[in-house]
Amino acid sequence: MTGILRGSPSRTTADAGPASAAPVPGTRIDEVTIAQRIARGMSADVFAVWHHGLLTPLVCKRLRPADQKNSAHRRRLRLEGQVLSVLAHPGVVRLVDQRYAVALPYLLLEHAGTRTLRDMLKAEGPFEVGRAVRIIQHVAGALAHVHSRGFLHRDLKPSNVMLRDGRPVLLDFGIAWRLAPRRRPPDRSGTPQYLAPEQITRAALTPATDVWGLGAMLVELLTGARPFREGEKVGDTTLAARYPQLAEPPHLARALPADVVRVIEACLEKNPRARPQSAVAVARALDPLTPVKIWPSALDRAFTPFEPGADVTRLRRLRS
Repeated sequence: MTGILRGSPSRTTADAGPASAAPVPGTRIDEVTIAQRIARGMSADVFAVWHHGLLTPLVCKRLRPADQKNSAHRRRLRLEGQVLSVLAHPGVVRLVDQRYAVALPYLLLEHAGTRTLRDMLKAEGPFEVGRAVRIIQHVAGALAHVHSRGFLHRDLKPSNVMLRDGRPVLLDFGIAWRLAPRRRPPDRSGTPQYLAPEQITRAALTPATDVWGLGAMLVELLTGARPFREGEKVGDTTLAARYPQLAEPPHLARALPADVVRVIEACLEKNPRARPQSAVAVARALDPLTPVKIWPSALDRAFTPFEPGADVTRLRRLRS
């Protein structure tokens, strides 16, 4: 993505002079003006901005001043831009532009809404089954596109899904992972309570890793609580103590329909080979659980390439 922010930055921008503080509302950066900070990530701040050339609100994800010389954080932001540049799906946040040759690199993204699923859970409590199922099906559709482009998201959780006119939009691809046979991650990037077992043990990752994330998110939408307790941070530092999901079954904070529980348990199998092998399989398995069908059977053949043949058996078990 190039061209939208052409020209040298104004000396009135936050890039002029020492980059020692976050920009305040009203600060102009190239063609955008900061409206307010809306989120704070591990290494970047997220701002609502107004783009003067496009005459539209956008979101600016900008490296924080304290991290401007951190090569790992700069790589992470660049990776997110590279991944988003090859994705084009209504359920994935759209990249508008990216800038790296500045003191504080940033991405410009579409403004996908103001409330995440986490915000909604805090305000409204657990979702009813049909609503939660439809949301997960939409996220699964977005993931199917991400996987078809050769990437995993790796950090699925309610705070990384925004609602735009009631439709989920997947955000934050900062730790996206390029799919490759037997490729193992060098670290345990992600949010500890949402990590799949293979992420914790640094085994090879597959689309089934994101299927785990779908299952964990479905539990939280339905119960208001995460499926696994927080691990120990001090004292016993074994992996099992730090990551209870390695051995413990998922905890459901309230009673759920048996058919829903079966899908959740399938997604949260410890062995990734025992899970549905694609996001599409999860969407299909959930379809009988909601009266509003969003997965026409006529589309099945169109999505066959995303799903290994072995997954058919798993689907039959889920629907039996």
